[in-house]
Amino acid sequence: MKTKKSIKTCLMMFIAISGFSQQDSSGIYFTANDYVNDQLSFAINCKTEKHKIKSDMIFHPKEISIKHADSTYTYPKDSIYGIKYCDGSIVRIYDNSEYPLINPDEKIMIYKNISGPVTKGSPSITRYYFSKDAKSNIQELTIYNIKAAFPDNHKFHDLVDMEFHDDDELTQYDSFHKIMKINHVLQNSLETK
Repeated sequence: MKTKKSIKTCLMMFIAISGFSQQDSSGIYFTANDYVNDQLSFAINCKTEKHKIKSDMIFHPKEISIKHADSTYTYPKDSIYGIKYCDGSIVRIYDNSEYPLINPDEKIMIYKNISGPVTKGSPSITRYYFSKDAKSNIQELTIYNIKAAFPDNHKFHDLVDMEFHDDDELTQYDSFHKIMKINHVLQNSLETK
């Protein structure tokens, strides 16, 4: 009995230490499963270590370079799921493009992409995208696409129609529940009466 308790205590400490070590960290997620399980490759503790991750190389736009320890590694962008930076931001790589994630701990993942001005003096363009979960494709954030991503959840469709009147409202944050409003609507649609 005492051995089981010791094993359980050690396991709990390992989980706590593992979770703690991921804070203030940076590295690469090679797969969606890596992201879901918070398993970083080339991981560092940002408070004590340094490395460089370059994803916007002008002459090699389809590659990512990682300078880690004393070595430099290069990977095709399409072989990497995402990048976590020391400031806590996460960028998902999809179809050789970068999608900054704004709600990493939620089911429906929202991405904010700002592209530079088309012509000199014109404003930047902000577009929002989503994936219905970490393993799904990224698509434009529209009411139609959100509903189509959950084709069998008719309660969700009805709640979306009641809560959102145009596509721009899909990026609203619910400060009371501390979650993106679309995710709170999804949670409500899944609750049983």
